[in-house]
Amino acid sequence: MDILIKVFDKVIESRLDRQCTFIALRRGVIGGMCGYAAASFLRGFNVIQIPTTVMAQVDSLVGGKLV
Repeated sequence: MDILIKVFDKVIESRLDRQCTFIALRRGVIGGMCGYAAASFLRGFNVIQIPTTVMAQVDSLVGGKLV
């Protein structure tokens, strides 16, 4: 929760709007938190998740959990 609050603080500080995009390097906790932050803050940020291993790429291809 502390990290999520830091993400929100940085978004507010940077004055981002709904036309901005969050980019998550990796999947799992990092990707999930980035997806949650994008969905909950102003309810409209785009999210790009970049898997960094072959296993994560296959997992994303077969059944990515965040859309």
